[in-house]
Amino acid sequence: MNATQVGKAFAHVQQWVNRTPCRECRGANTVAVVYESAVIASCEDCGGATRKGRLAADPP
Repeated sequence: MNATQVGKAFAHVQQWVNRTPCRECRGANTVAVVYESAVIASCEDCGGATRKGRLAADPP
């Protein structure tokens, strides 16, 4: 992936994950984190983290 593709992918992940309810405290102060192709919602209120899925590459 080039830098433009990475930027677009992360922008999509942020729209999908940011501000989703936390599973632990039900707060909506979550942010997207991508780690080794796993998409994670990290809660800034309680510190919890919920795996939301994986990044998928478009077919060639």
